[in-house]
Amino acid sequence: MSSENDRPADPGAGTDGPGAGAPEQLALIRETVRRAKVPRAKPRTWRGAALAERLPVARVLVNKGVLHLDQYFDYAVPAELDAEAQPGVRVRVRFGAGRRNVQGGRREGGGLIDGFIVERRAESDYQGALAALAYVVSPEPVLGPELLALSRAVADRYAGSLADVLQLAVPPRNGRAESKPSPEPLPPPPPPEPGTWERYGQGP
Repeated sequence: MSSENDRPADPGAGTDGPGAGAPEQLALIRETVRRAKVPRAKPRTWRGAALAERLPVARVLVNKGVLHLDQYFDYAVPAELDAEAQPGVRVRVRFGAGRRNVQGGRREGGGLIDGFIVERRAESDYQGALAALAYVVSPEPVLGPELLALSRAVADRYAGSLADVLQLAVPPRNGRAESKPSPEPLPPPPPPEPGTWERYGQGP
């Protein structure tokens, strides 16, 4: 006659059994795999790639708010980015590469940072090898010459950097808004009607 002590133990019974916690461990593994970030492909270095035939240099304002970097930097424009890399668009560039890190006629290395193209040029004042634009974030021009001049004046007036002023002057990118066609600009307001100070009973 068998007793209850002779029965095989349930693998999932109790907290100390060999199968205890197995479902929780599997769920934890699945959640970890689900949350794992897929590695992004690195932007091309454009090593040996052909440059734009016309105006192969882009003058870029990098998003660095420190005052000693408050200047423009020249980058090479690959031929594949020629149509999109126009003045006023957002770009990503590599910044901080040393002068010795040159491969295939292109300066490589450095971290990716945001910037704006402010001008396209035929030649660069810099005599060394140029790094190429990493990619164009959006072909929509957001920094016009009027806004650039105004932001430069504000930065000079209040002893700030142009990059810091543009962070407040240019709204953050909205991909959904860019996908829609831009509406027609509103007409300018009509000029005020001519009159005299007689309309103001208490004086000017």
